[in-house]
Amino acid sequence: MKNFVKKLMNNQGLRYIFFGGCTTMVNLVSYWILRNLIHIDVTKANFFAIALSILFAYVVNKLYVFESKTEGRIALLKEMGQFIGMRLLTMFIEIFGVVMFCCVWDMPDMIAKLAIQVVVLVLNFVFSKMIVFQTDHKEYTPEQLKRKMIRKRCTMLSFTIPAVTVLIAYIVNGVYPFGDHGVLIIDSLHQYLPFFTDFHDKLVNSQSLTYSFGGGLGYNMWAVFAYYLASPLNLLITIVSSKHVMDFMAYLILLKIALTGGIFGWYLSRRGKDRDYFPIAFGCMYALSAFMIGYYFNLMWLDSIMVLPLVMLGIEKIVAGKKGRFYALALCYALYCNYYIGYMLCLFACLYFCVLWIGAKKFSIRRFLCSGLKFTWYSLLSGGMAALVLLPAYLNLAITESADSSFPSKIKFYTDGITQLTGHFALVEPINIYDDQSGVNIYCGVIVMILIILYLLDQELRLSERVAKLLLTGLLAISMNFNMLNYIWHGFHVQNGLPNRFAFLYIAMLLTMGFDVIHHIQKMKVWKIMLAWLLSILFVGYCMVTQTGDREWYVYMATLVLLVLYGILLLWYYESGKHKVLTKRVLTAVMTLEMAVTGIYGICMNGTVGRSTYVDEQIAYKKLMEEYDQTDDFYRSEIDSQRMRNENMFMGANGVVMFSSTMPEATVNMCRSIGMEARTNKDGYNGMTKLFNDVFGVRYLVSRKGYDTLYQMNQVGYEEPLYLYKNEDALSLGFMVSSNIKAWDIYSNRTAMEVQEEFAQLATGEAFHYTLREAYSLEEGPTYIIRLHPGDQTYIEITENVKSITIKTPQGEKTVNNYTKNLFNLGTVTEEGEESKANITLTFKDNQSGPVPVRVYTCTDEEYNAVYQKLSASQMTDVTEDGNHISGTVDAQQAGTLLLTMPYDEGWTVKVDGRDTATYRVGDAMMGIDLEAGTHTIEMNFTPAGLWQGSMISIVCIGLYLLTAMLEQYGQKRKKQEETEGENR
Repeated sequence: MKNFVKKLMNNQGLRYIFFGGCTTMVNLVSYWILRNLIHIDVTKANFFAIALSILFAYVVNKLYVFESKTEGRIALLKEMGQFIGMRLLTMFIEIFGVVMFCCVWDMPDMIAKLAIQVVVLVLNFVFSKMIVFQTDHKEYTPEQLKRKMIRKRCTMLSFTIPAVTVLIAYIVNGVYPFGDHGVLIIDSLHQYLPFFTDFHDKLVNSQSLTYSFGGGLGYNMWAVFAYYLASPLNLLITIVSSKHVMDFMAYLILLKIALTGGIFGWYLSRRGKDRDYFPIAFGCMYALSAFMIGYYFNLMWLDSIMVLPLVMLGIEKIVAGKKGRFYALALCYALYCNYYIGYMLCLFACLYFCVLWIGAKKFSIRRFLCSGLKFTWYSLLSGGMAALVLLPAYLNLAITESADSSFPSKIKFYTDGITQLTGHFALVEPINIYDDQSGVNIYCGVIVMILIILYLLDQELRLSERVAKLLLTGLLAISMNFNMLNYIWHGFHVQNGLPNRFAFLYIAMLLTMGFDVIHHIQKMKVWKIMLAWLLSILFVGYCMVTQTGDREWYVYMATLVLLVLYGILLLWYYESGKHKVLTKRVLTAVMTLEMAVTGIYGICMNGTVGRSTYVDEQIAYKKLMEEYDQTDDFYRSEIDSQRMRNENMFMGANGVVMFSSTMPEATVNMCRSIGMEARTNKDGYNGMTKLFNDVFGVRYLVSRKGYDTLYQMNQVGYEEPLYLYKNEDALSLGFMVSSNIKAWDIYSNRTAMEVQEEFAQLATGEAFHYTLREAYSLEEGPTYIIRLHPGDQTYIEITENVKSITIKTPQGEKTVNNYTKNLFNLGTVTEEGEESKANITLTFKDNQSGPVPVRVYTCTDEEYNAVYQKLSASQMTDVTEDGNHISGTVDAQQAGTLLLTMPYDEGWTVKVDGRDTATYRVGDAMMGIDLEAGTHTIEMNFTPAGLWQGSMISIVCIGLYLLTAMLEQYGQKRKKQEETEGENR
């Protein structure tokens, strides 16, 4: 028995299982204490519990499982660093897995924690056995050790220099904590910041990630997650509070830019055979290119852009006859993080695979077909493993207004071609947003202009390789200027405001070719260097004389100065001889310095926003709600005159307004039809009438202006800088209406008032009218006076968009810019006199001619109250909403339709009194349920379309991937064995 026990203890696998169980217990017990006794959120509890278990695991694995021996502190620290590094990867997998199980598939967190332990235990054993506690240490030659050390330095410096560059730019711009500014601009402010805030609040409160009422009357959050939030790095957001989400995003951008440089530098250091530091310069040229700096606010793209070099390396491995699993993981990550950039990578991958084979040293049909099958199989597995997010995203995008896109019918070139090439010049201001498709962000270092010509002349490389890569690069360049190719690269869609989003592929090709050719400078003939240098200078000089590109004078001058400098350095490098190492380092330093300086310049040109301007309003709203609303029932809040599009979501409110690429077309159409501000993928609070403030359940309105009343709501509170207004008539999430509401038509060619009249009449059976009081034709400049009728609600309808409209009413003054083709609520007055007038002033757009038709409507309180009494008679009570779960009770006085003021989505399943009940569309946008008279209990659950199907596909493809990898490993082992036996024979 003693020998048996001793034998068991000598078994490494059994020892690992035993101490792995102990580690798991440390993990689970500490997690339970943190969740149930200290009451912190799932992600933080997971992090601290895993961190504690990692420390425990290192000690027991070192001493008792792998019995590792280390000599000296450095060796110990290295081993500990490797162990913790590997465990950090599995920590991320565990945290991510628990979040998926809990917040997506509604699994209890302790069960989710237990389920994920199996995967983590297996991965930890593999990492510990194969990487950390190795018994057989590979012997390296001094040359190999030197190259390995340089590769590490290149990777670290390619990461560090972009990070420091961005940090310096943040300091210069006073970005928090170095000032009161934020770097989120354009869509990152209007869309991504609110989405990240909603995501943060969901994670912190352990709520479902599948649905949210943060905007748009309710939205499919899993589709938003797939489009904007899928990066695993975003899980780090729980380490900050809501008011620091903007700051978290700023430094997440910094981290991703740094990782982009580090990965590109690592890729090139593996690609190059020489021992030099050129990968640092080229890593910085990729990470700090105009594309990265100009579009960094689209931080959901950055992960996929970051792994492009890994995708390229994976394809190169497949073409070389090596394993394809690396490629599959890289492409899967890119597709998972952002399907849009992932699509571009897929298209590029196919072209790059063909290019590599065209330029291959040895070509055979058999090897080409075998690698083609491997490439295709692993590509399909990549998409399949990411189906968890890809399928729901695809199905949701199919119901948006942007889905209606057709292939260009006419050939069109945006510029003469040369104009776009001036984007390679130094100090060209990065593009953030552009009115047409001609803009490009392609600057990645001035030396590239010389290197690309040298690449064409480089006889050290095969002609087929040079031609193939230059053709692919040329195709990408032409695609930026040719509408049909541009349409294809953008996912068969006409981009809006952010042109040439695939330009990072063009930059990567230029840099890899430049990196290859720079190592061959000393083997070239000097006339080739002189020719490339001269042609580059002549091109810039021609552009400066002809003002091609319409750049500032200093752009041309800075580019010429840099070209002269690089020409001198390249000639010095060519003639360097024994000073070769010195010249390489000087050249690397100058290239890196250029990118750092232009990176800081570009970030400064992007501009910043006042951080506290937004954060103060978020804090004020939360304080107001804590003080003035003590109820637990469901309601919505809105903000008058938003600073950001989704500001209600950023504040933490359930809102009507939303701006999202995933917003259903039907919701936008309904908002447009009732006179609200609405256009592609977005709506706005302007145009909301008293009727639909009540119908949509807008109980609170906040504004930066203080009046006694605003939009028929009374002021009830103030917290700097916001005033709070309360709507006592806001209806519940659901209420009973006549079944005639099924006939409500939002698409008929009628005015907004007629559409609203039909809604009220069909819903209640009451006669309801908006009276057309006056119709004006307004010119630009003069102030027009509109009479307000005491006791009546008054609205004006602008029938055309103008540059701005200023409206002054007894409640206050408001100016609206650009988007004015909607209704405006002028409020209600109680008596005749000077206080019963409104003033309106229009400012036209450039080249806009008048007059602009304006209609004035009123609604009597008597008619409105009759409608409201019917709408409010049978409302849902005890409404509880927990993301994808809604419950409540309704006492239907008579049979009819329970109208739910939330977007219709087939993902909702409804049970009435425990029985499954069908839903249908109301006005094409909202949801209705047939109910008989009596008291009913309503239970609703939401599952995003495609979530379960996508999950099953992902699970199957992960299994197939593991099986394929094992078979591939076995095949290669067997092949090596046969080769060895053959050599022995």
